[in-house]
Amino acid sequence: MYLKILFIFFLFNAKLSSCFEIEEIAEGIFVHYGVQEDTNKSNYGDIANIGFILGQKSIVVIDTGGSKHIGAELLKRIRKISDLPISHIVITHSHPDHFFGTESFLSQNSKIVGHEKLNRSLLSNFNFYRDLQINNIGDESLKNSKLIKADTIIKTNKVLRINLGNRIIEIKAWESGHTDNDLSVYDLKTKTFWSENIFVGRTPSIRASVLGWKKNLNEIKKMDINLIVPGHGKAKKKEEALDPIINYFDRLIKQVRNFHQKNKSLQESINSVLQNEIIDSKKVNPEKWELFTEYHYSNITKVYTELEWEQLN
Repeated sequence: MYLKILFIFFLFNAKLSSCFEIEEIAEGIFVHYGVQEDTNKSNYGDIANIGFILGQKSIVVIDTGGSKHIGAELLKRIRKISDLPISHIVITHSHPDHFFGTESFLSQNSKIVGHEKLNRSLLSNFNFYRDLQINNIGDESLKNSKLIKADTIIKTNKVLRINLGNRIIEIKAWESGHTDNDLSVYDLKTKTFWSENIFVGRTPSIRASVLGWKKNLNEIKKMDINLIVPGHGKAKKKEEALDPIINYFDRLIKQVRNFHQKNKSLQESINSVLQNEIIDSKKVNPEKWELFTEYHYSNITKVYTELEWEQLN
């Protein structure tokens, strides 16, 4: 069994190394783009945007990927660019494609930064996410993964300012949006904003609150931002990144409220959307989201349940 795990380890490393790329999208801002897919054996779980910000004294890493192998590849790329200490690792939220690579950074003695609700979510879901990653990726070495909790906690709506050396970044803990433990990273030098609250191209998956998420997006839109690095998808200018997801949420909220007003059941609501998609798919998905079928109907279920309370109050 040990030799099998060792073989898989080298196999995954070899395949990842051949396709793992880092792009400098602004001065000192380096991003590895995950593919716009769900985790599977072909993409090795490499589906999230991860990367780092380089200062004159230290480096901050933003998310570490969906496995130890991905985290190790990110560390290798960092060390090709700089030998400065990695002072902080920011875990933007508790989904497995963003934090399972943290174990590869333990030798760096970095502070692990998380939302005040991150550790609770990690403790509750780690075993489930580990088994899910093993099943989806086919990487048995994940059985030995260790849970790495945050040791630097940010309270909701509070901001942690870090000076990386002639470069100040602000890490904010948000109210419930994509999850209930979302962090963002804002680089004051380039006005680059990195946030899992934003999806570009890929259908946003609602796991906490659509109303909370939309509130967060409206707040972000008021910020002085030049460039947005989303959790998934390519970096874009502020409006180009925000407008599609805000439009999608507005349409989804309006549609579900209409279902409630007409006393339609959840299944009737989903059937109505399915029928509309058959008639005119462009009208149902004008933003041309990827993975739309995989996530849109679960989003309807989530929003239907959340907005049902409006009818009861």
